[in-house]
Amino acid sequence: MKIIEVFGLARSGHHAVTNWLIKNLCGDECTMEWKLSIMKNGLFYINEGNLDTELTLKYIQNHKDNIRVLILSYENCNTNFSILNNNRIYDSPLSINNPDIKNFTENYRVIFLRDFYNNLASRIKSNEKQLTKTRDGVVFPWDVEKDFIEKWKDSARNFNSNNFISLKFEDWLNNKTQRNKFLEKIIKTGEIYDNSVRGTHSSFGDTKGVMDRINMVDIPQTTKELIRKDTELHYLICVLGYDYKEI
Repeated sequence: MKIIEVFGLARSGHHAVTNWLIKNLCGDECTMEWKLSIMKNGLFYINEGNLDTELTLKYIQNHKDNIRVLILSYENCNTNFSILNNNRIYDSPLSINNPDIKNFTENYRVIFLRDFYNNLASRIKSNEKQLTKTRDGVVFPWDVEKDFIEKWKDSARNFNSNNFISLKFEDWLNNKTQRNKFLEKIIKTGEIYDNSVRGTHSSFGDTKGVMDRINMVDIPQTTKELIRKDTELHYLICVLGYDYKEI
């Protein structure tokens, strides 16, 4: 069994990038519905595996004998998390102690990261349009202040430290060389299928100007103040090759 644990922040484009990974592993796109998707060739995808964890674990238990590749997507989650550890803390492959995952041969930890400002803008726009709802239809706003900043920094630190196999959303969009390098680490070959795959609906309704979302929204003053005084955030933005913006 191959295990791939994917980390992405809401509104970062990580569903589309994950779907590209899925398609290159099995040849088909995923419909990205809640919560389990059974794909071809023994590939099982569990979306938002860090939410409703009892259901996540039930799916794994029910299908353990048929899983060849298990992709677990974690959203808005600290990168030391793993559903496959009883304490929900990942230290190394040896820390995976779920009794239904006994014979895995490969364990990959993956981060998909988007430019801080554009990720923030997409969350702001989603909140303005009340796009995200619970399964009961209740509007669910994304955090756009301290929690989002801290989780983006957590992902960025591990991206910068090469602790994970990582790919920027922007490189996924525009850089075939980087897409190939990423896939070679997981499937031992470059991309078979390009990045023309579905994700979830854009916060802005279309994909025009996807690289400049920050100029399409008004940032709350409290968020501006948090950004301005966070020197580690400034450092991580720059060290990863993104542009720090005066706001």
